Amino acid sequence: MGTGQHIEDLGAALTMTEEMMGVAKDEDWDKLSALEAKRQGLIKSAFARPIPPADSATVAASIRRIQALTRDLISVISQGRDSIADALDTMAKGRRARSAYGGASGT
Repeated sequence: MGTGQHIEDLGAALTMTEEMMGVAKDEDWDKLSALEAKRQGLIKSAFARPIPPADSATVAASIRRIQALTRDLISVISQGRDSIADALDTMAKGRRARSAYGGASGT
């Protein structure tokens, strides 16, 4: 790992986190999962070696930004999960109503 590689990796992870936000808003869960796996690899790579003291402020700022975006990302994902749960609940209620109607009509 060359000097500054950790900063490049964290920068790429930050950019990927921003991309993940758009993907989550589009509810493209498969793509989001793939991006998360790549992002984890970048973060692991960034910390594969000790961070030079001269880079610590830049690294800390990048980490704080990734954490803030990740919190926002979790919120968007939670909203998506809740939306899917509501849709599934509505479908289940519809099935129960059809079943009850079908049973009451003798069919």
